[in-house]
Amino acid sequence: MVDHFSLTSSQRGRSIGQVFFAGAFATFCAVGQTGCGGDSGPTPGSLAVTTTSLPEQTVNLPYSASVSGSGGAAPYTWSVSPALPGNLSLDPATGAITGTPTTAATTTHTFTLRDSSAPSQTVEQALNLTIEPPLAITTTSLPDASISSSYNEPVETVGGIGALTFSLVLPGTGTLPSTFSLNPTTGLISGTPIAPAGTFPFTVRVQDTSGQQDTKDLSVRVTPTSPPQITTTSLPEGRTGQPYSARVQATGGIGALAWAVSAGTLPSGLALNQSTGVISGTPILPVGTSSFTVRIQDAAAQSATKALSITINPFNVPNITTTTLQGGTVGQAYNQTLRATGGLGALTWSVTGGSLPAGLTLTSAGTISGTPAAAETSNFTVTATDTFGQSDTQDLSIAVSAAKPGPGNEPNPPPGNGKDQGPGKGKDEEQGKGKK
Repeated sequence: MVDHFSLTSSQRGRSIGQVFFAGAFATFCAVGQTGCGGDSGPTPGSLAVTTTSLPEQTVNLPYSASVSGSGGAAPYTWSVSPALPGNLSLDPATGAITGTPTTAATTTHTFTLRDSSAPSQTVEQALNLTIEPPLAITTTSLPDASISSSYNEPVETVGGIGALTFSLVLPGTGTLPSTFSLNPTTGLISGTPIAPAGTFPFTVRVQDTSGQQDTKDLSVRVTPTSPPQITTTSLPEGRTGQPYSARVQATGGIGALAWAVSAGTLPSGLALNQSTGVISGTPILPVGTSSFTVRIQDAAAQSATKALSITINPFNVPNITTTTLQGGTVGQAYNQTLRATGGLGALTWSVTGGSLPAGLTLTSAGTISGTPAAAETSNFTVTATDTFGQSDTQDLSIAVSAAKPGPGNEPNPPPGNGKDQGPGKGKDEEQGKGKK
């Protein structure tokens, strides 16, 4: 070291000048001028928090994690808001989070990182901190299962870290019913029980990825399903020619139900679906009330019956509108068509009482035609029947008169004979009328 007190005055002057120059140079370079020479130190980079998530932990187990950053100028300083849960703390110098949590919860915290550059940089990062309760099976009992009815019930849990794995403890207290299984990932107990009924105890275990586990003794009681019961007490009425559909309802039973008519008969045109219990079809004659008994049987041969009935009413029945017919004359062609309304489908006509005048016939389409052969008045009954057997009748008559004398047997003599009563004045115009 130079002893400044042993220097001459001239040397001391030079030394003081050098010190002043050096200080001025340093001050000049400090304000950022170029060409000063020497190393002014690294320029701080962009500061960032590199931690994107925090690990989970369980209540009463030691917790150890840390938040990290990059860029900026070390050393760093960490802070957090709001404060971490009880018994956990953040080291402001290292970003380490340590302690033993005592409360289960998921909380959100904002971590602030500050570097040592001048001026200092700060960045923030919000992170979730999850503290789980101890892993435990919370299911204390399971609902009953019924034979032949699908069963799906989960084993419920709380806590645990990561994926859970479920298994049966064997020998444990027993085992599941023969057709049941335990899903190792979800803890779902499922299956369709079969006979015999009874109570089946078993022990289930759950384990998480951290090694925590819990066991629970449970049981499933398999009960017989109640016998089937027909709940329908009445069925709607129907009409001839109109589509009909009604379901016979039932409850209970094991497995699929089979339906049948065990007594009586359904109305004509209707049938019972053996799988669904639906009575459907298009009713036809006769109209009226049909009584019958429906029987159901389940997969366990349990059965039930119910007496029911369906009333079928007429619909759009035929109605003969012709009430009188024109008279005829012997030897002259005759043609008259009978008229009717209603009915389903084509009508078929027939003479169902009495007889037509000789020489005349009735076609099935309703036309009376021919050439009368004798003077007479004939009374008869016609019937019109539709494709469903519905019908209507009408009493009619036709008066056939004799051909009147005259040239060419004209029906009326030439004018001027003094005996002509005029057209339409003869007694042969009488006609019979009226429905039965």
